[in-house]
Amino acid sequence: MGNIIHKKYQKLVSYILEFFIRLYDKDTWLHIKRIKLYSKEIALELECPISFISEISLVSSLHDLGKIFISKKILNKNGKLTKEEFDQMKKHSLYGEKILLYLGFGKVAKNIALYHHEHFDGNGYPKGLKSDSIPIEARIVALVDVYDALRQKRCYKKSFSHEKAIEIIKSQEGKQFERIVVKAFLKNNRKFNEIFEKMSLEGEKNYNRLKIIEKIKVFAK
Repeated sequence: MGNIIHKKYQKLVSYILEFFIRLYDKDTWLHIKRIKLYSKEIALELECPISFISEISLVSSLHDLGKIFISKKILNKNGKLTKEEFDQMKKHSLYGEKILLYLGFGKVAKNIALYHHEHFDGNGYPKGLKSDSIPIEARIVALVDVYDALRQKRCYKKSFSHEKAIEIIKSQEGKQFERIVVKAFLKNNRKFNEIFEKMSLEGEKNYNRLKIIEKIKVFAK
């Protein structure tokens, strides 16, 4: 019973946090909605336990939660970050893990927040972990996060095509990304493209609809 209650608590808090992320930044909100679906596809392909698939599908959206403590000036900078700015940016993984720890989330959520920028060859951050010392949930989110970031247009970068994103990810097989995770992605790459295209369009419509409702509520007061 306790485990069921905890899962319901995590689900409720996840939705609340996603709501505040939507208010903070629309592009990030659309990004995290897609991350949940990508992560599920990879976990299914890797034949992970059902309980794990359910959990990563829920909490992977909180991978960048720590960015709420990073200056928007840095997050939205139109150009390359300085070393000092990048050092500040890297702290978001530490902040995210601390927030989730405080809120009582399990190790899957905390591992994703803390380790999703680790590289399979040990050249990532914050701990410089490599290979199997990186939790599988973080290895999965590491790839899907990069895929979506490549596809998404931001103020500081252009968007890449699905084909170009595949090319970049394949070039990092065994380096930034684990080979089996890359293979799972390649096998399901069409689903990734479908998710990006569909969620981007539907997410934009839903976001605009919510903004209109919020304006009506303000006007009605």
